[in-house]
Amino acid sequence: MKNNKLLTTSYLINRFLILSGLIVGVSACQPLNSQTNSKKAPKEITGRSDTQLVLNNAILEKSNPQGNLQWKIKSELTVYSDDRQIANLETVTANLLQDGKIILKVKGDKAEVQDNGNLIFLRDNVVATDTRNQTIIKGNLVEWRPQEHILVLSQNLTGTHQNINLRAETATYFTDTENLELLGQVIADMTAPFLRLETDRLVWQIPQQKIVGNKPWRVVRYQGEIVTDRLVADGGEWDLENHTVALNKNIELISLSPQLQIATDSAKWNYQKRTIISDRPIQIVDRQRQITVTGNQGDLDLIKNIANLTQGVKGNRKINPAKFHANELTWNIPTQTIEARGNVFYGRTSPPLELTGDKAVIKLQENNAVVSSDNSNKRRVISVVSDR
Repeated sequence: MKNNKLLTTSYLINRFLILSGLIVGVSACQPLNSQTNSKKAPKEITGRSDTQLVLNNAILEKSNPQGNLQWKIKSELTVYSDDRQIANLETVTANLLQDGKIILKVKGDKAEVQDNGNLIFLRDNVVATDTRNQTIIKGNLVEWRPQEHILVLSQNLTGTHQNINLRAETATYFTDTENLELLGQVIADMTAPFLRLETDRLVWQIPQQKIVGNKPWRVVRYQGEIVTDRLVADGGEWDLENHTVALNKNIELISLSPQLQIATDSAKWNYQKRTIISDRPIQIVDRQRQITVTGNQGDLDLIKNIANLTQGVKGNRKINPAKFHANELTWNIPTQTIEARGNVFYGRTSPPLELTGDKAVIKLQENNAVVSSDNSNKRRVISVVSDR
């Protein structure tokens, strides 16, 4: 009978080695269908069959067809089911290797090894750390496919790297390219300044320090606890190193200080300097003073409160109605002063007036305009108009 027990144990270990290519070291093992006098029984795992092997403090390894070590797992308790060809593990630490170097460290409370070590499930308090970029990804359920260089994470999913934190419903981490794809109620928070991005899908290209998305973006910028800007767009590319966001289509930025609304279809936003540049038609609305200015290209500095619009510009004011257009202009928003250049037109309805020239300084708050031009004889003509 004793020989039969030893034979069963030997068979199960050899079977486990053949199927998984795994066990490097085992401090203690026993088949579950044998009787034991050990005072300390192994932890109970539900769903056991009569052909299971319990291994304490086991180290499991998996090599690729070339013989290179692919991953190594250590667990406090391993239960191998011969009939199901599955290994259940508890208190797990694992390393994923590439070219002989550890690139990913993973730990979790439980794991299940399937398909000869090509499919691994980790559950409860799973933490994955990439040693190359120090990114930390956490979740309560992870599907690990080492041959495909993929980790699929879900349940209380978070990702952390330097000064950025992410949350999502599910994520796929591609260990070969170091890209993290996040899906479902994605939230990305960044500090200095605090910036929150909400969307439904993002791809975080970690080595390139970029976040790319083709689903609608909702962004809020804070200065301390105060909201300074709110932004929406159809998608974009977030350059973390240069603190810029390249935005695509249906872009609307609402600045709370100054109170402006900016709309365009293409823009680059520097959220640290609070500047926005567009090579497409851009509209700026001063909501408080009811002034609207539109240009075919332009840039805006929300700290200096200066806007430059070019390639054809037009504008109007609803309070004390006035309108103007030019080839280009510079708008000092706090003083409501506009310096217009090239084919300038200025007009108002009360009292009725229209002026044209090469240059103009328009002071909307004072309802005052200075328009100048050069005639063919190079004589300078200046018109000064004011209702005061």
